[in-house]
Order: sequence, then C-alpha cells, then structure tokens
Amino acid sequence: MNQFTIFMFSGQGSHYYQMGRELFEQNPVFRKNVLDGDRIVSEMTGVSIISQIYSNVYKKSDQFSHTLYTHPAIFLVEYALAQVVMEIGINPDYVLGASLGGFAAAAIAGVIPFETALTAVVRQAEALETLCPQGGMMAVIHSPDLFFENPLFHEHLELAAVNFPSHFVVSGDRKSLSDIQILLEEKKIIFQMLDVSRGFHSSLIDPAAAAYKNFLNTLVLDDPNICFISCSHANVLPFLPRDYFWETVRAPIYFQKTIQVLEEQAPYLYLDLGPSGTLASFVKYNLSEKSTSRSLPLLNPFGQDLKNLSRLKDTLPLLSDGEGEQLR
Repeated sequence: MNQFTIFMFSGQGSHYYQMGRELFEQNPVFRKNVLDGDRIVSEMTGVSIISQIYSNVYKKSDQFSHTLYTHPAIFLVEYALAQVVMEIGINPDYVLGASLGGFAAAAIAGVIPFETALTAVVRQAEALETLCPQGGMMAVIHSPDLFFENPLFHEHLELAAVNFPSHFVVSGDRKSLSDIQILLEEKKIIFQMLDVSRGFHSSLIDPAAAAYKNFLNTLVLDDPNICFISCSHANVLPFLPRDYFWETVRAPIYFQKTIQVLEEQAPYLYLDLGPSGTLASFVKYNLSEKSTSRSLPLLNPFGQDLKNLSRLKDTLPLLSDGEGEQLR
C-alpha cells in the first residue's frame, strides 16, 4: 500500500524564541520566505518579527506570549519550512492544520495566497489583543475523562484539545487555571502551562469574533489543491467554510480523532513542520502497533535543524510517489 505524505502545522504553544534560527542563517529558501513575510508584517504593524524571534537578547526559554508577535512568527516559520521541504523534492499529498496551523496549511494548499494568509494572521492577532481579556492554556498528561469527571475542570474551564489518549488541553481565565494547578499538583498529575496570553479555543476570545468575521468576509477562498485536513472537523474538507480561519482557533482541536480517521484509510509519512515537533510526538502516541505510518519532526527547541533536514533528504528514495486512493 502506498504511503502518503502529510504536512502538519501546529499552533499557539509550539513557539519559542530562536525557532528555526539555524535554517534562517544557513538555508536561503527559508531565509527568503521569512524575510518576505517580515516585510509584510513590518508594513502592517511597524514591528519586525525577525527582530523579535532572532534577537540575541532572548533565550529559547524566555517567555514569548505577545500574540501580535507569536501569531505571525509561527506562521512564517511553518510556511518557510514547508517551502524548504518542497524545494528538496518532498511534496504533500495532504496538509493538516491544528489551530493557528490552519493558516499555513491553507496557504500551502492554495486556498489563499501567502500574503493574504499572513495578513489574516496579523489581523486576528490584533483583534484578539485589542478585544479579548487575558487568559491561558494548560496541557494535562492524563485521560480527558478527568475533565468531565471533575467540576473544577468542566465548570470553570473549557476543553481546548484532545491530542492522544493521555493528553488534553484546557483553556480559560488565569484564576481557574491556577486553581486547577493546585489540584493537579496534589494528585501528582503532570501538566504544563502553555506560553500564551489568551484563552484560545474558549469563549474568552469570542469578543473578537464579530470584527474578525467581518474581515474574513472580504477574502476570496479557493478550493484546496491539496487534500486539506481540519483538526476542528477531524476530517478532510473539500472546501473551507467562510469562517474557517476563526473556527480553527475557536473550536476544539480533535487531533486524536483526526489521526484515527486517517489511519483507517492508509499509511502516512507525517511531517511536523511546526516549531517544536509536538505534533510528531502526538501522532506516535496515536498509532497502533500494526500501523506502518511514520512521524518525523524537523524543528525543536534543542536545535539540529540542518541535521534533521539532511536526515529527511536521506528518506527521499524511500518515499512513494503518492499514487493511490486518497481520503476525500
């Protein structure tokens, strides 16, 4: 059976300072695409994203949660990395967008041009920062049943994502997240606060909905020219709904269900083109022992970007030509 290639793009929480810097300094394709995007963002906001993410003032571990910077930074790194991978001869049979990653997926699939997608990313960040209260998100290493069983979870927070059987994400206000943190520490359940300043995938971002949807109504969305997988729908979409670019950051992320649906159809090479490689890890936790699919990250906070790219090049002779019956 043929193995199809999926480009995966992650969202908020997968970012950090210096992400992709090795590629920015040494890969001309990556550098050109980031620079092109940086000029667009600078014209819109007066701020250079490059001066933020690649500043020598910031370490990878420093807090990086200003949405007006992180939104376009994530998009630019992901889009530029996709261009690098395609330049070496690997093209996607599918694109998968998780949360904010839906913008890069849409640009690669030809739904909207690069410039339009980046503009939409920046406009969304502006609306969120201007109109929405601060909030936060927390990843919990436990069965999602915990969310539904404990009132401290489901009465005060919202389920933002289910990534694999023992990993879910909640979103909400800082006070409720702090209360949950105390509970999880008492129960010795592992958790991680995400480096975000807004409660994505929750009602806390609803105040930005009307203004942003008015902007979306001005866009022309073409049908994808690559099979488009939505993690909010847990399926392939033949076309994107008018409000998809709002829905992708507001609706819950059903990553586990999405991979289950895909795995019923064929084996895949899942390429994580996000900054931290988290989706590649999530995929591995969702694969059965019988699966012949593979999951590879390219970037992570520990570096070795060029080494990972070289390793991917070595797999080229092993990749199928993608012929066969695709899920539609």
